[in-house]
Amino acid sequence: MSATGLHARTVPLEYGPDALEFDGSPTVLFDRPGLTLVGWGTALLVQAAEAAAVLAAIPCDDTVGRPGSGVLALGALPFLDTMAGHLIVPRFTMGIARDPDGTTHRWATAVGPDDLDLPGTDELFDAVIWQYGGGDGGGAGDEGGGDVGVTGLTTTTTSEGYQELVARAVADMQTPGSELRKVVLARSVTAELSGPLPLSRVLRRMRSHEPNCTIFSMPVPEGTFIGATPELLVARHDQHVSCHPLAGTMARGETARSDADAQGRLAGSVKDHDEHRFVVDDIAALLAPYCRTLSVPAEPSLVAFRSVVHLGTRIEGELSRPTSVLALLERLHPTPAVGGTPRAVALATIEDLEPVRRDYWAGPVGWVDAAGNGEWNIGIRSARLHAEGTAVTLHAGAGIVADSVPVAEALETDIKLATVLESLVPGGSEHLR
Repeated sequence: MSATGLHARTVPLEYGPDALEFDGSPTVLFDRPGLTLVGWGTALLVQAAEAAAVLAAIPCDDTVGRPGSGVLALGALPFLDTMAGHLIVPRFTMGIARDPDGTTHRWATAVGPDDLDLPGTDELFDAVIWQYGGGDGGGAGDEGGGDVGVTGLTTTTTSEGYQELVARAVADMQTPGSELRKVVLARSVTAELSGPLPLSRVLRRMRSHEPNCTIFSMPVPEGTFIGATPELLVARHDQHVSCHPLAGTMARGETARSDADAQGRLAGSVKDHDEHRFVVDDIAALLAPYCRTLSVPAEPSLVAFRSVVHLGTRIEGELSRPTSVLALLERLHPTPAVGGTPRAVALATIEDLEPVRRDYWAGPVGWVDAAGNGEWNIGIRSARLHAEGTAVTLHAGAGIVADSVPVAEALETDIKLATVLESLVPGGSEHLR
């Protein structure tokens, strides 16, 4: 008998579906270019602070032996009190990995009580394919029919109200002796829908709209947290660790010429480069004690998505000692990309100015395996689908520094909210105007 009362088996699959081809709603989904993890059912609910030890205590016959195979815990963690959040160890998990040369690897994992036999390869294949092809999976709001519409929109912070919050933060930073150098301020809207949101269709649309983002769907209290996040908080694959912070944003142009002009303005913006540097310097300083080597590019790159372009810097390192990705996450979150700097001062400012708690928005979303490997993204460009499936709450934020212009920062949040709402409900962004 194991300490957890569970055991597991992972087997390779010779064939199977591609990413996001399921018809039912999975319990958990993590899908980025190169890796898809889909889980159904709950074998165990575990607190993030205890997850590494719990996973290591579950015996697993893993004949695949790659990051993402074996016993996994997946989930979304809250922005605050992050490690007190809970992760799910799925009853069944299917993994699909794609190598740069095009080779595809598929596997399936079953987790169950250690006094019961686990399914063999054929049974496990049948179980995950049945779930992929139409099992209910425990998801919310995946009824048949067409797309739904937006019937109403409510917010505690209008675009004009957000400008006032920005002006207050800027005034604070410009006050002699102020410690605050950057703060990320968010606003939220809730959209009422004409019917249950077709979740699997929405997730496929998110993948189509944002092919370079990580698509996720995770259960949270009072609903399901879904999104297409562009930002990697931290990943650990064996001894290799990486982060890809994004900070500094410009709306993309509607024509090739205007888009090139917009990207040129971002590339030359001193304000955006300063905002970005706060994030990169903070992450590098926090990672350095864990790494024997750490590569931090001197200048950011432009990273373009559907509606906006960001400044991004890919940070890579080699760990000097075994360290779980969850330990790195706990050290790094929240970065200045979603909180601010100094961290404590920025969080106090957020508490003072934002009228609605962030809950899971901008918190970590991802997975961890028994070896401490894992990938955690920042839960932005996201929404919480309410438990009844007929309303969604969205957040969007912008990084505020001493020379921020309130109108421009509010426009940035307008664009981000519209992008997410349009992915959820085609035509829904018209209600934001």
